[in-house]
Formats: sequence, structure tokens, C-alpha cells
Amino acid sequence: MDVWKTMGKVHGFLIATFLGLPIALAFLMWLADGTQRPPFNDSHILSVRYIFFNLLFLAFLVPGFYVAKHRAADAPLTWGEAMVAALYVFFLLTWLYGVIPHEFLTWADSELNWRQDKKIIGPEGSWATWWSFWKKIPLTVDKRTIRDVVVVVIYVVGLGGLMWAFSAWPKRDKVSDAAALPKASSYGRPLVAETGKS
Repeated sequence: MDVWKTMGKVHGFLIATFLGLPIALAFLMWLADGTQRPPFNDSHILSVRYIFFNLLFLAFLVPGFYVAKHRAADAPLTWGEAMVAALYVFFLLTWLYGVIPHEFLTWADSELNWRQDKKIIGPEGSWATWWSFWKKIPLTVDKRTIRDVVVVVIYVVGLGGLMWAFSAWPKRDKVSDAAALPKASSYGRPLVAETGKS
């Protein structure tokens, strides 16, 4: 497994999920408010605190990938190393399940003002002014529901990432089957020497 490429993919996925999704939803909610929406400068679509704590989490992941690159999977583990690793994982989980959802909820409740009385879908929904189809849906959805769905997405992505990390950690030194096969000629036989070299 190419650890640095994997780290780039993980960081990209987390940026898209933890930053891209909430910011896109905040912009969509602001856009769909129609005549009730505040000016863009007062909309608080970007939260510096929320973005900062997410970027800190991404930075906290780098030491784990560094150790995965430079430590063999079969290397013996001392008691002290196990305690440091456990503390590191506990810190990451606390940040992922505690700090990031808290910052999103604070941003959604205070700056974005996603409350129960702000209905977006249904007969009283604000999206009806945007497209009348939303008014015909016999289900009332408010902004607080969207807020709760985003928090659930954060938790589900965190749980999935945790399961992926725990399964990928012991297999980080394994080479894929395709890379382990010797090069073969066009006749299917393994090459002993490259052509043109003696």
C-alpha cells in the first residue's frame, strides 16, 4: 500500500465530507430562503472555527500515516509504544466524535440559525418560492433536521474510517498480487533478462 497516496485520498474524502458537504448545504439553505435570506456577507456560510478544527484534525492524522510508512507491520511492540499509540487513537476519536460535531452544531445553531421553525420542505416550506414542487410534498422538513442529518453523516464517516483504519493497519506492508508477479514475456514466460542487455 502506498501510504502517502492513501493519506491524500483520506484527506480528500474528509475535506469533501466534513467541509464540502456542510458548506454546500449552508449555501443551498441560504439560496433557497428566497426573500427571507439575509445579505451574503451576513449569512455566515463559512465558519472559521469549524474549518480550523477540521484542518487540525487532518494535521493530527499525519503522524499515524508517517508511522505506517516507517514501521514494519511485524515489528515488535513495547508496552510504552502501545500506550502512546492508544493515547493517540483515543485523542483522534475524541476529536472526531466530540470536537468536530460540537463545532458543527454550534455553527448551525448560532451562526446559520438552523431552527425548527425554519421550514424548508412541505406546505409551509421556504423552498416553495424557489420551486413549487417542494410545497406539494406532504412532509415538513425544517433546518434542524438537515443539521441532524449532517451530524449523523459525520459520525457514520468516522465509524467507517475507524473500521477501515483498523483493518488496513496490519496489511500495510503487503504487496498486491499483481505487483508480486514477475514480469512475463508476450509468450507468458517469466523474463530472465531485459532485451538488449548482455
